[in-house]
This record gives sequence, C-alpha cells and structure tokens, in this order.
Amino acid sequence: MTGTILTGKRVLGPESARLEVDGRAMINFIGFNYLALQRHPELIEAARSALDQRLPWSQMGSNGYGGIEDSFKGVIQSASAHFGTESALFLPTGYFCGSVCLSTLENQYDYILIDEYAHFSMYDAARLTGKPVFLYRHLDTNQVEALVYGHDGRPLLLTDGVFATWGSIAPLDAYASLLRPRGGTLVVDDSHGFSVLGRRGRGTIEHLDVEGEDILIAGSLSKGFCAQGAIFPCSHAQAFKARSRPPLRGAGCGSPISAHVSQAALSVSRSEPDRREKLSARSTQLKAGLRGLGLSIIDTPAPITAFQLRRRDDMLNLQRALFDEGILILVSNYIGSGPEGTIRCATFADHSEEDVAALVAALRRKL
Repeated sequence: MTGTILTGKRVLGPESARLEVDGRAMINFIGFNYLALQRHPELIEAARSALDQRLPWSQMGSNGYGGIEDSFKGVIQSASAHFGTESALFLPTGYFCGSVCLSTLENQYDYILIDEYAHFSMYDAARLTGKPVFLYRHLDTNQVEALVYGHDGRPLLLTDGVFATWGSIAPLDAYASLLRPRGGTLVVDDSHGFSVLGRRGRGTIEHLDVEGEDILIAGSLSKGFCAQGAIFPCSHAQAFKARSRPPLRGAGCGSPISAHVSQAALSVSRSEPDRREKLSARSTQLKAGLRGLGLSIIDTPAPITAFQLRRRDDMLNLQRALFDEGILILVSNYIGSGPEGTIRCATFADHSEEDVAALVAALRRKL
C-alpha cells in the first residue's frame, strides 16, 4: 500500500505519530491506530498480567460447546459497557464481523445490497449466504432506494460505517429510513468508526444518532482501540445464536492475552475521552490546512484525510520528497482509491499541532 517507500527498510515503533525508519525518527501519518494506545501503561500492564497468570496465547474453541472461557468474560463485559448493549462477542479477527452479524439473521432477509467500496470481508459474507447480491454506487441513497423498491422481499444492506481510504461516512440514518418500510436490516462494519466517532466512542451510529434492533454493528479492535480481535455488541440472544453457528462454531475463540489487552483498551477509551477530542482537533487542523492549499478534501469527522494528484507518479514523487524531509505519508491503492491511487493521511491522538503544521508546510513547498 505504500509503493516502494518502505521496501527493505527497518521500521520500528507503534503505528502512531512517530516511527523509526532505518534508525531515523519520522513524523508518521500512515496507519489506523488512531487513539495511539499501543504504549499506554494500562495496555502494557494488561499484557504483563496475562503473562504472569500464564494464560496461553491461543485457546481451544469453546464456542461450539456453549461455554465461555474466563479469559474472555472481562472483554465481553467491558465491550458491553462501552457500547451500552446487553452483551457482546469477542471475535478472533475483524474479518468475521460481517459473517458473524449475518449468522444471527437467518431467514430474516431475502436479498442483499452492498456498497461498492465495502470491505472485502463484507463481500465474502454476502457470497456465503447464497442470497441474491446487488452492488450500489458508493454512498448513493438514490440507487439504494431504487433497488429496495425495485425488488420484492426484505432487504439486507451491508456497508462500512467509515470507509478506510477517504474517511467518508455512510448515511446510516437515510439507509435505515429506506429499509424499515420494507422490513429490512442494516449491518455495519464500523472498524474505522469504533472508538473515534461519537461522544462516547461508540462509532458511526452514535455520531449519526441512529439506532434500532434492525441495525447490527461490529468492528475490529485493531484500528482506533489499538488492540487485536474484534467486537460484536449485541443482545444475549444474538450472542447465543452466533456462538452456535459458523463462522464462530468451528473457529478458535482468539487469544486470551489479546482479550486482556483489548479489555484495557476499551476501558482507556471510556476513561480518557480527551484522546478523542485531541484526535478530532488534529484531524480538523489537517483538513483545514490542506484545503488552504487548494486541495479537495471531503468533509468528514473521521481521522482520515485523503487527496489525489493527477498522476500516480506525481503522488509517489511527493511521497519520496516528504520522506526525505522526515515525514511519512501513504500512497494507497486500497479499496476506493482509484486506478492512480490516493494519498491517505491518518491522524493520531499523539500528533501535536506542530506535527500537523509540519506536514502542511512541507506540502506547501512541494506542491
């Protein structure tokens, strides 16, 4: 995803405001560990405590037997408290988010709508259902409406909450309004919204103030929370159903050590809301600075700021020029980046005003 800029180089440090590349300290705008918790004392202590308790790195898959290992009870309770839900599930990987949500919806939908820029895992989850699948143009509520009212039966819509490349926000409130009269359901992979959007860090649904039993959310812990695994906030009934069906039935539960660290990350996210406030301030500063350079920057509260130059070579040359000045940016070829790619800059809670100003000043000199 980074072109050739880091090929063969030795990279050290957590994915936050500073990275060390071949022994050189760099101001970093590459990545997605938005709250910058990797070196937080509570996460380090959680990992140390798990090792002191001699917890195993991996655990037998008890989901199929109906049990819950003690190692995972803490993260489930912490996730339920964070998201204000009756229960939650700790998933071994964020790639399970869509398929686990769908496993609780058996016989509750007849066809699937999916955003063209949705995560790969959502496409795979949709294909595994055997139901008809229809793509719609990115964020296009008009096309969603046409598809919903152009087909008989109950629709299921799959989307990201925050899209990884551009930081665009799915219009979940509009989708819900279109789906409900048809008995539809909305499933959201909010990996890039969890922890960073909403007053309490509950993600895109909190940011847009939309909720209901017909909306299911799940998301990775490896983005804003800086942990490992994923969370599906849900009811007791949904948790029971998901544990008894694939993919959780037949899959490992995940790492008890990761569960301990994830519990700490969820706790820190609740107890230190100033991290979200600082992250938002730095993201707003960067967007304003790049607009001041005449760049087209979409209006999004996500800690993602992206733009394009005319040619991929121009973007790669800019990446190299900033690297020489000690600043890391990403030329992305990820979902939705287009044939030439996109320059994607992430902000982190440990970025300073000076870090962002340095990036804007460097771009002013080079563009």
